[in-house]
Amino acid sequence: MKALPSLFSLFLHRFIPAAVVYVAGMLFLFQIDDRAHKTFLTQIGVSADDLLLSQLHEHLLGSLLPVGLLLFVLMTVVCLLFAVTRRRQLQSDYNQQQQLYKIQLLLDSTQEGIYGTDQDGCCTLANKACALMLGFDTPDQLLGQQMHNLMHHTRRDGSHYPAEECSAHRMSETGVVGVVENELFWRRDGSSFPVSYSVLPMRDGERAIGMVCSFVDITEKLQIEEQLRQAQKMEAVGQLSGGIAHDFNNILQIVSNNTRLVMDRFEKNDELFSSLEEVLQAVERGSNLTRSMLAFSRKQFMRIKPLELNQLLSDALLLGQKLLPKTHQLSFAPWPQPLPVAADSTLLQQVLFNLLTNARDAMPQGGLITMSTALAEPDAEQLLAHGCNATGRFACFSVSDQGCGIPDEIRQNIFDPFFTTKEIGQGTGLGLSMVFGTVQQHGGFITLDSTLEVGTTISVYLPLR
Repeated sequence: MKALPSLFSLFLHRFIPAAVVYVAGMLFLFQIDDRAHKTFLTQIGVSADDLLLSQLHEHLLGSLLPVGLLLFVLMTVVCLLFAVTRRRQLQSDYNQQQQLYKIQLLLDSTQEGIYGTDQDGCCTLANKACALMLGFDTPDQLLGQQMHNLMHHTRRDGSHYPAEECSAHRMSETGVVGVVENELFWRRDGSSFPVSYSVLPMRDGERAIGMVCSFVDITEKLQIEEQLRQAQKMEAVGQLSGGIAHDFNNILQIVSNNTRLVMDRFEKNDELFSSLEEVLQAVERGSNLTRSMLAFSRKQFMRIKPLELNQLLSDALLLGQKLLPKTHQLSFAPWPQPLPVAADSTLLQQVLFNLLTNARDAMPQGGLITMSTALAEPDAEQLLAHGCNATGRFACFSVSDQGCGIPDEIRQNIFDPFFTTKEIGQGTGLGLSMVFGTVQQHGGFITLDSTLEVGTTISVYLPLR
């Protein structure tokens, strides 16, 4: 802001024009008086020679000088008083502008959107966060607009939201302070976002003159809450599946042992012998299911030892290629530095093979599958959202395909046990649940990035050793 002018400059600003007018006025009066004297002398028949005129001028100056000095002093005092008054007024305006600037700076420094309205609901003030969240460039673009019709006009179900039913208006009228959770505000481009907001009435004495609303975008908060609910649900399902798997495995052991005892009584070329072999094969498939369920519930036995992730994946690459038909290509992009982790090599290979199998099935016509490793350091919010207790740096390996992608409505379910989009008989729905359980048992977590008709990337994060 510009500095205030000094008292002296304000004085000169008024004094100089006044002095010019004063001098011009005095000269004008002198000329009029001089002409009047000459006319008078002519009328009475006296010759106006230079000596007489000089004496008249001296007499005129003598009579005008005291009055002129008095007027000059009075003019100077008036100019000084004006300068003092103007200085005080400018100082008051400057203080008010400074105060308004600090208030605006304070409002613009908050992450909350804040706006005020008059009694008709039209915007009288707004901060930068409010303008940006609503899709405007500056707060000035909001001034004068009817805020409810601008950004609170439609409910979540798409129905019209009348202003008289608006929670903000009710709170401003009653004066009761409350927080409204998970309502929609609408941006300038027609998109919406969930908010939490509160409203307070603005009062001038006892008279209500408008309201002030503060709101925050809770999109990220809702996403974290949903991820936490999903993690809790998966934990509960894991405990249940672990208990069932143990009991089911004991049943399968009884079936397997008794089947083998019966098989000893028959020759291999006997028809019943081949039927009993099919029973054993079914038992083996059931045992594989229980192992997957135990992996999901994180109750499987692990042989943890130091490993280098790049080397482990490189060694598994040859076997992984055998899982893929000729129409699929597999590439590997390792991190240039070693990535030491503590893990069970067999279980990590199973995780990799399950991810490769899913990538293969997502591209029935063929395509490129990319494996890669990287060094990562997730932030605290990401670790909390995935229920991961480890901190610091992580080794990450990703499997990316160019397939059909995963629709939004099923992304939260893909790691659930027995959830599958494949036809009956083509999948058990335990592959990704085993991946989920194994990774969590290693103290890591999984992220998913998928775009329809573009592809999917599943990334596994393991604590760096």
